[in-house]
Amino acid sequence: MPNGLFVDLVLVYAVALAIIVAAGRLGVPPIIALIGTGTLAGPSGLGIISTPEEVDQLAEIGIMLLLFTVGLDFPLREMRRIWRSVVLGGAVQMGGTAAAAAAIAVAMDVPLRTAIFIGLFLALSSTAIVLKELARRNRLDSPAGRITTGVLLFQDLCVVLLLLAAPILAGTVEMSAVPGVLGRAALALIIILAIGRFVLPALFQLVTACGQREAFPLAVLVASAGTALIGASLGVSMALGAFLAGLVLAGSEFSHQAHAEVRPLRDLLSSLFFISLGMLIDTSVFLRSAPLVALIALATVAVKAVVAGGALAVTGTPLRVAAISAIYLAQVGEFSFVLGRDALSLGILTADAWQMLLPASIVTMLVAPTLTAIAPRFADRIVPGRHRTVVEPEADPIAAAGHVIVLGFGVGGRLVASALREFGIPYRIIDLNGASVREARAAGEPISYGDATVPDTLAAAGVERARAVVVVLSDPDAALKIVYNVRRLAPDAAVLVRARYRTEAMRLQKAGAMAVAEELEASLEVMAQLLSTLDLPGNIVQVLVEDYRRREDMLVVRHAAPPRVPLERIAPDLLSAPVATHQLRDGDWATGRSMAEVNLRAITGASVLAIRRDGRSWTSPPPDLRLAAGDVLYLLGDSSDVLLAREHLGRGPSSPQHGA
Repeated sequence: MPNGLFVDLVLVYAVALAIIVAAGRLGVPPIIALIGTGTLAGPSGLGIISTPEEVDQLAEIGIMLLLFTVGLDFPLREMRRIWRSVVLGGAVQMGGTAAAAAAIAVAMDVPLRTAIFIGLFLALSSTAIVLKELARRNRLDSPAGRITTGVLLFQDLCVVLLLLAAPILAGTVEMSAVPGVLGRAALALIIILAIGRFVLPALFQLVTACGQREAFPLAVLVASAGTALIGASLGVSMALGAFLAGLVLAGSEFSHQAHAEVRPLRDLLSSLFFISLGMLIDTSVFLRSAPLVALIALATVAVKAVVAGGALAVTGTPLRVAAISAIYLAQVGEFSFVLGRDALSLGILTADAWQMLLPASIVTMLVAPTLTAIAPRFADRIVPGRHRTVVEPEADPIAAAGHVIVLGFGVGGRLVASALREFGIPYRIIDLNGASVREARAAGEPISYGDATVPDTLAAAGVERARAVVVVLSDPDAALKIVYNVRRLAPDAAVLVRARYRTEAMRLQKAGAMAVAEELEASLEVMAQLLSTLDLPGNIVQVLVEDYRRREDMLVVRHAAPPRVPLERIAPDLLSAPVATHQLRDGDWATGRSMAEVNLRAITGASVLAIRRDGRSWTSPPPDLRLAAGDVLYLLGDSSDVLLAREHLGRGPSSPQHGA
């Protein structure tokens, strides 16, 4: 007969599978489904788990692996970048949230040390839920998405410090002994970092050199669990030791494979942690206290949003971006539960306080996807337009009409500005990145700092007199709002927008813009290059590309540019300059006529370098050679010459292009 732990694991994973599948259809995050599994299977639910202590031990291993992979995903160079950009905002956000929540708790007669812990517990946000929602909505690269990601990663770092500080806050360490404890912890950190820096890379090099596939995952498990045990023996938590080991390995060549090997086991065991949290919920207490739990959840979301928005605004973040990021951060995080478990075992939290805090935190996580969805629209309502834009007085006004406004100065914006400058077309740039604006202004670019979603910003840039507006932003919601504003302020201006996905581009086109979807255009380019590599004629490729665009309802007003074919494919003795190919068809004007009659070079400027017919090639076609359907002509000329040649071969000298 199987032992109790085996039966418990089978049952609890079966219940978890059913709940996760059902919750996924409702858009509920997996973390919430796992906590619900624990509540259903726990002592206040069905009571199907008979060995909670053994399940808890496996859950501890899962948390250790979870923090190990967090370290792997957190390269040191990324930490240095975050330190310069978001550490101040993250510190003010965490400190402000903790202080506000603690003050409210003290006002409700909660003991001071418990109130302080509650503040720290609520200060953390959910990295897993927020990043998943931002990625799903294509907002990770938006200004608010980048700032939110930085703050979340800063919070993850703070978890390490909070795990270290929990015993001190619990009073298990006397204040007089704090310096000694901190000294031992610092020594432990140095030892673990040294092991991660020198011992673990040597271990992985030895393992990879042996050539045994099964050895690498075992090495990953030994590295993560071994450093965790060393950390525990030196006086720091196992989770902290595992995190530091992953952190040091993050910059090595083994990080990606280590992450891939440990992830399945991590997911299985860390899921037990969230299930074990659900087992701690007393459903009878929750049902009796549901109104109070809802009130705590509402207050948590409100306080976190207000404090985070203020903290980011203090650091110079534009108010609209700060408001959006604040709403993104307004839930409690999964690592808060790690701290909560420690606090419960250390006596910082009472069982009654935990029964209020845990379900209220889960409610904040449940509403996180909805808050993420409405954050941009909500920010537009609560932040007045005049406070979201900065029109710099020293910026030169645009007096003449016909300029181009470039919104965004990343890679795309720089390319557009460079092309406009090369052809002498006047332009103005608006960007929301202060560092980019200062750098570009110092280089002589006509750039201003401002929020382009605000009509006043567009008006200050002379949008009513602009010939075109080019939107190259990473924020799809902002891009759509800009299109609406430009259409209202300057109905005759052309609006061109770069979008990432086809669905975004279709929304932008319905709003009145010419949108180019990176997803579609990149795929079409790959297809065109493939067909060219397989020696399909260029005009056939061009027709296919335009046909696919038409099928996707994304026809862009421009001529397609089929891939060029190296001449070395048809004549090794010729130069490898790129040429275009064109296949004649029945009904084409040039079909049946001689090269002299077609007179392509004189009329269009394009030269016929070679002709391929039925496997035979003419690298210097004679004037009396008559063209036939199916002939593939290799044309040399610039893009305009090739386009004229295609028209001439198909329609003859009487085509509109020739009559112009």
